[in-house]
Amino acid sequence: MEASVATTAPDTQARRNARGMTGWIKFMGIMTIIGGCLQALSIVGLVIAWLPIWMGVVLTKAGSRAREYADKGDFASLEGMIGQLKNYFTISGILIIISFAVSIIAAGVWVVLLATGVLSSSSLMDYFRR
Repeated sequence: MEASVATTAPDTQARRNARGMTGWIKFMGIMTIIGGCLQALSIVGLVIAWLPIWMGVVLTKAGSRAREYADKGDFASLEGMIGQLKNYFTISGILIIISFAVSIIAAGVWVVLLATGVLSSSSLMDYFRR
């Protein structure tokens, strides 16, 4: 009897957790899609707006799979949710690495320009006086 209680308790808790996070996952997915659509309104943003839209779709799908698992207890839905979350976090991680690399390169260029005198307070003032 104890074995059946021990095996069903984690499943029940997992289903409760899935039910509790469904709304938040879908909310974050929809807000990410909206952010991507707003980003697409600019010329520069149009080039990369597909990324947040795609990430929002992935999150929304994960939320739907979480709801399926919470309602039915179907482990295929749980696997699908985990797979979608894996995709989301992989994309996010790659974007963070790229952003970090671009920031380091930009800071390096800034330092070189300051050190060579190309960017100095007098040259900036001359630029704005024109």
